[in-house]
Amino acid sequence: MLDYARHRATDVLRDTRAVVLVTSGPAGVLAGEFPCKSLGLNLYLLVPRTSDHLFNMEHEPSVTLVTAGWELKGEAHIPSQEQPALAGNLLREPGAEWCALVRVDPCQVRVRREGGWGNLETIDLKTV
Repeated sequence: MLDYARHRATDVLRDTRAVVLVTSGPAGVLAGEFPCKSLGLNLYLLVPRTSDHLFNMEHEPSVTLVTAGWELKGEAHIPSQEQPALAGNLLREPGAEWCALVRVDPCQVRVRREGGWGNLETIDLKTV
C-alpha cells in the first residue's frame, strides 16, 4: 500500500515549479513563494539567505508547502555541500547564488478538488 501512496504522491508533485512555503517559529508565521523542483518525493526550494524562513526552520523544521493543486506537510532540511547537485537546474535560476537550497521531505500530501472546495484525497507517506 505504501508503494502505491509513494507513486501517487510522486505523480502529484511532478513538474512543480513554484510553491508557497509556510513556516512558523521565533520569527512568527511566514508565507512566501519560492522556486521549486521535485525529484521523486523530495522537493528542493531556493530560499534567500536573508529570509526569516531559514531562521524559523532552524528552530522548527515542520513546514507546509501549498500550490493551486495540492498542500504538503513535511520536514525541511538544508542539504550538505555534496547534495546540491541533486537539485539540477534549480541552482541555475537567477539569483540562486544568494539563496540557500532547502530540501523538504513530505509526510502528507493533500490533493485539492478541481473546481471545488476541499480536498479530493489525502496521501500519508510517513507513519507516526
